[in-house]
Amino acid sequence: MFALAPAFAPRAPASGAPRASGARRVVVARAAAPSPSPSSSRRVALALASSSLAAFLRPRASDAAYGTSAGGSSDDADASDLTWGTFYGAANPPATYGTTGGTTKSLAKYSYDVPSSWVEEATTKVEKGSGGQDSRWVKRGSRGEEKAYLLTLNRAGQDGAAFELTDASLQAVAGALSEMQDSIASGRVTSRRDTEDGREYALFDVDADRKYTVKISIDNTGRLFAFVVTAPASQFNRDKKVLDRMVDSFRIYTSASQFV
Repeated sequence: MFALAPAFAPRAPASGAPRASGARRVVVARAAAPSPSPSSSRRVALALASSSLAAFLRPRASDAAYGTSAGGSSDDADASDLTWGTFYGAANPPATYGTTGGTTKSLAKYSYDVPSSWVEEATTKVEKGSGGQDSRWVKRGSRGEEKAYLLTLNRAGQDGAAFELTDASLQAVAGALSEMQDSIASGRVTSRRDTEDGREYALFDVDADRKYTVKISIDNTGRLFAFVVTAPASQFNRDKKVLDRMVDSFRIYTSASQFV
């Protein structure tokens, strides 16, 4: 569509001066921006929505660490509303850490289930190297108070030496988690043994203002694996069904060596 507009504003003739005969008004054509049709607007909106959905659904490299997709409620008050996924841990050397995500099931050194209301946090090279933190999860909305850790520990300076499933193994885990030492000192510790898939596990409950449940096992190379869930007592008691399921699901697998 084109609109006609004057090239200049007409000027009134001087008083008493005759208008020149044959004078013409000059106009030029200006192009007006076309209005988009309703159908084209809908096509643009649909294209934007499709691209946004594709970006949301695009798989991440770390998704290989999860056995099933997570989604659903973020509230643990009703555990039946949660969906669960299995996290497969790599237990690699410290230099490889600093990002989220584990490994594939075929390469896993351990695994445990996580609910859709929890999110993974990256462990740093320092946390892995000094404290053995191989993976860490936090309940969404808990301000970091409700956590789950997986620790792997070797007998430093003792090649080939193995840990044992005794109270000393709990102390080794507490040495890597300073807050846990305070709870052990001020609270009450109970323990029990269990055998799952032919492998022995020790479970420790630390009842204090900040509660802990720790499930420990020793792999075939003598390396200690400890799965730890913790929260302030009120939160722990409220979400106990979810925390118990996380702990119960923890498994370790046969390794070629402590470093492979």
